[in-house]
This record gives sequence, structure tokens and C-alpha cells, in this order.
Amino acid sequence: MCKTQCFLAFVALSINLVSSFSWDIAVTNGDQLEFYANYTITHVERGRFRALTALAYDAVHNMLLFVDKQNDNTSIFSFHFDAEEDKQYRTLIGWRSDVQDLAFDPVSGKLFWTDMSENSIFWVSSKQNTTNNEIDVNLLIKMTDEIPRAIVVDSCRGYIYWTNINISKPTIEMARFDGSDRRVIVNTNIDRPISLALDQRTKRLYWADDKLGIYYTIESSDLEGKDRKTLLHGSYHEPNVLTVSNDSIYWVEGGHKSVWKIPKNAVNPKPEEVASFRDPPFGIVANYKVEDQTMARPECEALTNVLKNKSSINDFFNIPGDTYCLHGDKIKQNSTCKCFRGYTGIRCQTNVCENFCFNGRCNLTPEGNPQCLCKPGFSGARCQTNVCYSYCLNNGKCSLDCLKPVCKCVHKFEGERCETRVVEATVPPTTDVPCNCSDTRTNSVLFRMENLTAGDGVYVDTASCSAGWDPVRDPILMFLGALCGLLCLACAVLITKILQLKKRPRIKKRIIVNKNVTPLTARPDQCEITIENCCNMNICETPCFEPRNTIRPTLLDTKPGKEEKKNLIANMENSDDFY
Repeated sequence: MCKTQCFLAFVALSINLVSSFSWDIAVTNGDQLEFYANYTITHVERGRFRALTALAYDAVHNMLLFVDKQNDNTSIFSFHFDAEEDKQYRTLIGWRSDVQDLAFDPVSGKLFWTDMSENSIFWVSSKQNTTNNEIDVNLLIKMTDEIPRAIVVDSCRGYIYWTNINISKPTIEMARFDGSDRRVIVNTNIDRPISLALDQRTKRLYWADDKLGIYYTIESSDLEGKDRKTLLHGSYHEPNVLTVSNDSIYWVEGGHKSVWKIPKNAVNPKPEEVASFRDPPFGIVANYKVEDQTMARPECEALTNVLKNKSSINDFFNIPGDTYCLHGDKIKQNSTCKCFRGYTGIRCQTNVCENFCFNGRCNLTPEGNPQCLCKPGFSGARCQTNVCYSYCLNNGKCSLDCLKPVCKCVHKFEGERCETRVVEATVPPTTDVPCNCSDTRTNSVLFRMENLTAGDGVYVDTASCSAGWDPVRDPILMFLGALCGLLCLACAVLITKILQLKKRPRIKKRIIVNKNVTPLTARPDQCEITIENCCNMNICETPCFEPRNTIRPTLLDTKPGKEEKKNLIANMENSDDFY
């Protein structure tokens, strides 16, 4: 008997170990819950969700609470780790407004949330009067100028804390669970406190402030807003949601689509990326055990007692699940919803026209079914087909004419859809064309174009070549031609100069010596000589006289040409001596 019981206990324990999984943080990403441990995804939960946003963790009951925004309403769900698989999810409440953040107090059993569109904080009790299946939603605080964003609970002292992101006067405030003792605890040196977390063990608040421009800070203070510290001052991050664990601070970064962390007690810490995503995540919580938070905290005795005496989640939450009809009437006999025309779903939460028509307007038939009125150019039951898609063949261009597709065909095609090829002459004329290239088959410059008929009826030119401009050959030929022309012109100029020099006459000047002077030698009475002859004759045989002075005393006094000859004659006629 004992062995049997031990075996059954071992089997139950094995099943429990297999069904469970470890996790450090949980993140809402799109339509699923993702769990991470040691920078690695360990588990993914997918349900009938569409756009998960805010996320909270009840460490006492080991339960997640999250928001799913569908259509024009918001639903709050719970996911219990220890429940049976078919009972893990439970709808807690449906709400038609804009839930930004939520927090749960396991001691009082109250669920709080901030509503940005209503500028209010609401709450609902987990213990509901189920006799009439009605849910009592209570307004805690109605605000005028404030815009509530993040919210946390202090289960040990019975307070709630929230952030106000009104840019004109941002604050962090606190109040008791019944809304009394409301106070502003942080209102200086703060721009946009987008997220908030509370650590029972350190008795401190942590928040992320999205500064104006590119900067952000991770800051901390005590539970009264004093002893403020800036843990991290960075840039180019958009911290959307923040949470704390036993030793770290985590936040979701929307711009980089990732989760980052820093040590809780480090000085000048360097952010470390934990996980990255394809789509921006929204909510995040850390697996922070209650025992680690309430250790040596006398004021947390009530929370510790709840942990010791906790009941199952099904007994604790008496909120009627799946009986809150958003767009329909509730049937009390079986706690179901009868949806209005155009709505469907367990709680009539889904509009049948939502995302039904791709390119058109959705209308309802008398039976309440969706029907599409398509935009021009689209067709199909959901306006999913473009009428021009694949309508024109052979690269034809499609356009609409009176809501009908019309094709503009390219060359060689015709028809309503450009499906017919234009008929061409079967024997095209042949033409001799000059060519500046040679055919390897004929080795000729001039050849006849040969047109061969292809199999599909298209005439293909198989041996054509054009006498076009050659970028290498033709410039060289032009340069050589110009050079030859210049050389020929230079030769003509030189020849002309040479011919002109040959035709120039030789000039002789005859100088007659004075006839009236009687020569001293036996010469004729008259002597006629030329300068050339005089200068070339022997000095003893010529009637030339030695000038009184040298004809050319110095080179510097030399007189060329006519002046020199005049001096020579003058010396010859006036000299007293002769040689």
C-alpha cells in the first residue's frame, strides 16, 4: 500500500514538473504571452486574443492578469499557472473604455485599473454577488486635468500609487484603497512618468521618466516620494513599462522593440538587452516571490497570512466569467449571451464587419451577415481582388473606364486583353546595307540581310550590323587626318618662301672716281671701278687709296651698308698718299 502511494505521488510530481516551466520575466507581445529565462524564451501562451497590452502579476496565487484590446472594448483576463489546462484562462471583466494599466491586491481582493479616456481609476472586487450574474464596477477617483497612466498597489500598507502624464503638470500620486488620503508625492524635475513599479523589500518606488527630446531616466524614491535617486540617465530609448525583481530592474523599450535591464543597486549601470522582438512588446512583469518581498517586514503580516492560507483561484475569484455581454442580452438560464445583429463571440465582443472587407465598406444583410460594397477597381466577396490584376496580357497596361478594366497594348499585340499578336508580312524585303564590321561567315563589309522565320511567326534578323560611330577608331582617324593636313600646309608655306628668295636681284653699285683729278700713275684719264673690284684687287694695282683713318676703326663704330661705302669713297678721293 505504501509503495503504491509513493508511486502515485512520484507520478503526480513528475507530471507537475513536466507541465511547469521556469521563467524570469513575462511579456505581452501581440496576441500572445511570452516567458523568458536566462535571456531565452521558454514558453509561449496563445489563446483567443488579439492585442495584449497591460500585464500584472499576483505572486500569491501565481496568476497573471492582462488586458486584451478588441474592437471598441477592453477585456481583462487571468491566467493561472497551477490550474488545469482548460481552466487556466478566465475572463474577469469586459470594459468599453481605454485601460492603460492594472494592479491586483491579494489581501483585499481588489483589482484596480487606470482609464485614460475617462481620466479615472476604477476597481472591482474579486468577491461578487453571483445571484444575478451582475458585475459591480466601482469608480475610485475621477480626475479633471490629470491623465492616469501606470498604477501599482502596496499590499502591506493598503495604498495605491499612480502616475499622471499630463505634460503641463506631471506627478506621481498615492491614495488609500478607498480613495482617501490622496497626496502628490513627486511633482518636481519630472516630465512624463510613463511607468511605475513598487518593491516591498526595499520599500521604494521605481519609475521611468520619458524626458523631453531624446533623453530618459530610471529613478527611485522611498514610498513617500523622498530620497530621490537617478539610477540611469540615457538617450534614444522609449521606456513604456517597468518592473522590478529581486535584483534587477526591467523595462520594455518600444522604439527598439526589446527588453532591457540594469542591476537594482549598481552605480552608473550599463543597460543590458534581454530580448528583442519583431513587433513592439507592451507589458512586462518579473517573477518576484512574495517570500523575498515580505521578509522581515512586520507591516506585511496580512500579505504573509494570505500566502499561507490561500485558496484555489476558482474559489477566490467569484467574478462571473464570460457572462458580461458587451453587445447583446444575457440569458440567465444558462449564463450565455444573445448577441445583437452584427456581433458575435462568447460575450458578443466581435463585430462581424471588423476586418471583413479588404477594399470596401461593410454592410449588414437583414440576417446580420457582413456584405461588402467594393471600391472602384476591386471585386470579390470581401473586395479582395483587384480587377486589373493579371487582366492585361503581354505587358499591357490596365486602367479603369466606367469601372471596367481596359487594356492598352504594347507593340505587336492587340485584342481586348492584348492576347493576339499582330500579323506581319511572311516575306520581309531584303536590303543591302553598308556595314563597318565584318561577318565571320562571309568576311565581307557589304552583305545582304537574312531574315529567318522563327517558330512562333516572329521574323528575326540574324546577320545585321550597323555602320555607327566607333569611339576608338574614328577619333584616331580624325586626329591623323588633321595632322596630315597641317604638315601639308607647312610644306606649302616653306616652298613659297624659297621661291621668293631665288627671284631677288643682285644689286651692284658703280662708283666713278673723280674724272678731273689726274692720277699719279699711268692710268687712263678716267677710272671706272666697282667697289667689289676695288676691294678684290691687289693694293698695288688699284687706284684705291689708303684712307686717312682705318675704314673700320673699331667694331663698335662700324657703320653697315651705305654709310660704309660712302666713307670708303671719301677716303679714296681726298687722300694725299696712295699705295
